[in-house]
Amino acid sequence: MSTLTIEQVSPNAGVQGGSVQVSGTGMDPHALQDCRLVFGASVTRPFLATPTRLLGTIPAEVTAHTLQIMQHGQASNTVPFTVAVLLAENLHPVGNPAVDAQGAVYTTISGTRGQQVPASLFKVTASGEAEPFASGIVNPTGLAFGPDGYLYVSSRHEGRLYQVDAQGTVSPFAEGLGIATGLAFDTQGRLYVGNRQGTVYQVDATGEARVLAKLGPSVASYHLAFDNADRLYVSYPTPSGDDRLYRLDPDGEIHTIARGLGRAQGLAFDIEHNLYVVAYVEGQGGVVKITSAGDVQHVIAGVNLVGLAFGIGGDLLLADHSAVYKLALGLSGRPLL
Repeated sequence: MSTLTIEQVSPNAGVQGGSVQVSGTGMDPHALQDCRLVFGASVTRPFLATPTRLLGTIPAEVTAHTLQIMQHGQASNTVPFTVAVLLAENLHPVGNPAVDAQGAVYTTISGTRGQQVPASLFKVTASGEAEPFASGIVNPTGLAFGPDGYLYVSSRHEGRLYQVDAQGTVSPFAEGLGIATGLAFDTQGRLYVGNRQGTVYQVDATGEARVLAKLGPSVASYHLAFDNADRLYVSYPTPSGDDRLYRLDPDGEIHTIARGLGRAQGLAFDIEHNLYVVAYVEGQGGVVKITSAGDVQHVIAGVNLVGLAFGIGGDLLLADHSAVYKLALGLSGRPLL
């Protein structure tokens, strides 16, 4: 019997439910029932096996920093693997979380169309306590902190933007924005809004909006992020399964940056100017990293993810349809082990 050896794991980080590919040698594909993937102390069975590859799912309620194969009583080498930690659940995010200067995380209970929920926004403190933060916004969708310290929130039901202060007091800011979803501020403090019909607006300090660009319609939210050159990146899911990532220059000129993404959604830049995108690539869900050179790599496994944001310590915050997670990343965008 050849030695059971892990040679590569792709990706080497993920959220519970995400699919991971393990490449190596010494695996017996005819004894799948006897094969186990061990994430930290949690054991699960792979769902596909070949002599050189296993596919498995990250188990629920596991915090792992290692991965190992067990088969026929033999244990492979141990390799690094990081599973995101659950921060808060029983939520309904539909876009990126937002992070304040103290490291607190804000997200939504968005609800069904037109639903008025008891608390529109939740705050997760730096110590991990989740608490209601603001109410009265129907279908809150996009979140972004402005240079004035206010949290700006879009309502896709009302086509409005709201300002929310540090005490959770909600004030109207702009209206007439259609099915308003994604929000982002540029380095000059100007606010941009994407709506599901395909219009990207620039909104000034008085709440007046002008059209910056027209793109295609989306089946869900628009998602926006700025790079350090004040170029606006836009993603939005479509029924095609072949979504594109766009860049809008300050003059409104549109460029296609990537294509072939499935259900492309949340966007965020790390401090090294790599762009992270929630998307499916070649059928595998999670997060892809796009470098400044245009290289695309599947770096985090996950399912049903909708948004992401970087915390003040460099951790990556990930949101799915019901929860927010935290994944420790190094400055290069790799898991910190």
